Amino acid sequence: MTEVFIQTVRFDERGLIPAIVQDATTSEIIALRHMDNASLAATLKTGKTEFVDTSSPNMAGEASRLLDVRLNAGGSSLTILVSRDSAAAEFEPVSLLRERGADRRPGEVSLVDVGSMEFGIAIDNLYSLIAERKENRPEGSYTTYLFNSGLDKILTKIAEGAGEVIIAAKNRSPRETISELADLFYHLLVLMVEREVKLSDVRDELTSRAKQPAK
Repeated sequence: MTEVFIQTVRFDERGLIPAIVQDATTSEIIALRHMDNASLAATLKTGKTEFVDTSSPNMAGEASRLLDVRLNAGGSSLTILVSRDSAAAEFEPVSLLRERGADRRPGEVSLVDVGSMEFGIAIDNLYSLIAERKENRPEGSYTTYLFNSGLDKILTKIAEGAGEVIIAAKNRSPRETISELADLFYHLLVLMVEREVKLSDVRDELTSRAKQPAK
């Protein structure tokens, strides 16, 4: 039964899958962790949660009892339902909406929705894969070809990609626009890795700009 279940799981390029740890009683999201095939198999076999995020604290807590492991829609993420004793459940989540109070404009949301979170995870995973390709240079890889060809080739592909996005948008072709945007995102990430620009660098710049008063 365990083998059949694991075969339906969609691990990413690193062999990992996001695991959302949730308190079954309060529905509180405790942590976002990751599992690989081995840790998922061990969890299902032993009934004790195992994650590959060994460098971060075990937010599920030693006092947590595993109740269920659920494969979410699409097979690309898991929900780990646990039961915690009173000591483990003392932490109360802080509402970012309440923290902003009167400063928040109607309709403005501070929390990231699930779709945005999954997009961020996908971008982070792709960035890591591209960085790995740059270091190892596997033969037959298009990413390896770009890095071996140098900065000018990468910049040329970005220029071509931007032009193709414009053409697709002008043609009012949603499917083509999505495809060309994906290509452009990929080549931009290749450029970031080549020039050693981190995703967090761009995030911080965008956050800084968002805080500036409107002109």
